[in-house]
Amino acid sequence: MNRTKFIEHAGRRIVYMDFSGVDDVEEGLRIIEQARLFVAVQPKRKELLTLVNVEHSRFDDRIVQALKNLAKHDQPWVMAGAVVGMSALQRVIYRVINAFSGRRLAAFETVEEAKAWLVKQTTPVPEVTRPPAG
Repeated sequence: MNRTKFIEHAGRRIVYMDFSGVDDVEEGLRIIEQARLFVAVQPKRKELLTLVNVEHSRFDDRIVQALKNLAKHDQPWVMAGAVVGMSALQRVIYRVINAFSGRRLAAFETVEEAKAWLVKQTTPVPEVTRPPAG
């Protein structure tokens, strides 16, 4: 089953990357690779909206590296991205991924909040030129 797919919200398409409930690292790596391949075949126009759900998922160093690489890879395609379902530890990892990739992924508590924010985006979210202070 491919966990990356297009969903619709308020008349706009969003790439939904469902990484939720993954507790096996090898499975997580496969799912992240599927997401990379899904984005790679889209037109490279910096217009995709992405929503990543990591609720109840297990991370280790390999998963963190794969997520960093995915965020960096997707940069030329993505106008705006959001993440939901993060634990306190995952929020720390999220900051590292943002700093590494140069992207600004917005964090939300729920999928509905993230979708509502994403569909309001009409221009690419500015990239981070240096890691944010604090």
